[in-house]
Amino acid sequence: MENQDRKRLLIIDAALKRFAHYGLAKTTMTEIAKDIAFSKALLYYYFPDKLSLYVSVIEHLMHQISRDLVKSVEKTNSAAEGILMLVQKRQAFIQKYYKLIEYTQMMGPELPDELQDKFTRARAFELKIITGLLNKGNTSGEFAVPDVNFTTEIFVEAISGIHFNILNRAKIIYPDKEQFKLIFLKEKRFAEIFLAGLKQIK
Repeated sequence: MENQDRKRLLIIDAALKRFAHYGLAKTTMTEIAKDIAFSKALLYYYFPDKLSLYVSVIEHLMHQISRDLVKSVEKTNSAAEGILMLVQKRQAFIQKYYKLIEYTQMMGPELPDELQDKFTRARAFELKIITGLLNKGNTSGEFAVPDVNFTTEIFVEAISGIHFNILNRAKIIYPDKEQFKLIFLKEKRFAEIFLAGLKQIK
């Protein structure tokens, strides 16, 4: 069983590198098998098709990111610092793995259920962390937010909207380095203004 788990993880790691560099559409199971000197038959033993492998890659990546995010946020000294750290980590993740998640953007509402479930869980995790940080800020006296859950939803939707609006205006799917830089700059500035406003509620 341990050997099987190791092989499965090797396949997922190889697929992650391929998907992140070339995207889902331009990656084949043959290429992934060749990267780790496995037969195609062995790949299909663990994953019946490319989509099932992609779903497993997304799940694996989200576990890694979640652990990294929690550790990074725990090292911050205040709720505001924690939220700004989350914004920074979120943008770094999107920039690094944009080609990996590009498929989900093109599919839109037609996203397969198993993928939709992963992204729904990821969003719930993000909301949970921000809600926890706002509650922490309320407890310490840093903030005085009357409706934490509603405030969290506004913050996350606004941050997502910045990314969408910049790409929508440029009429592109994949941002270049300068556009990524602009997206992060606007997200960071918005977060700073938003958090300063929460301090003024007191």
